[in-house]
Amino acid sequence: MQEAFLRGAEAGNLELRWLRPFLVTVIFRLCVDEARRRAVVERLGSHRRLLPPPAEDPAETACDRAEARWLAVRSKDLSPSDRRLLSLLTSGCARKEIADELGTTPQGMYSAVHRLRRRISPVGSRRT
Repeated sequence: MQEAFLRGAEAGNLELRWLRPFLVTVIFRLCVDEARRRAVVERLGSHRRLLPPPAEDPAETACDRAEARWLAVRSKDLSPSDRRLLSLLTSGCARKEIADELGTTPQGMYSAVHRLRRRISPVGSRRT
């Protein structure tokens, strides 16, 4: 409202009989502009590509690294791709970086680690 009144006051040649229609039009347009601005802000604020990546839990990262070192000790007979996965895990790369490096998704990387763990684990410790 205040913005509309200011615009009405700044319009030097506005006749009094046109003040009401002028104010209604200006207020309507200001409301539309505000609704558009809010819609853009909401879309930008909730767009998954524009959101920051979720923060990784430091405890989980430390456990992942320790597990990767454990796997590396038991990795003598692994394929080159499995050794590369272990190398990336032990070097402390982020999960997203590892997935990108291997040309897979984070879930694909988790699956590869799970399969690798099952292959390396002693037979007696496998879950069935």
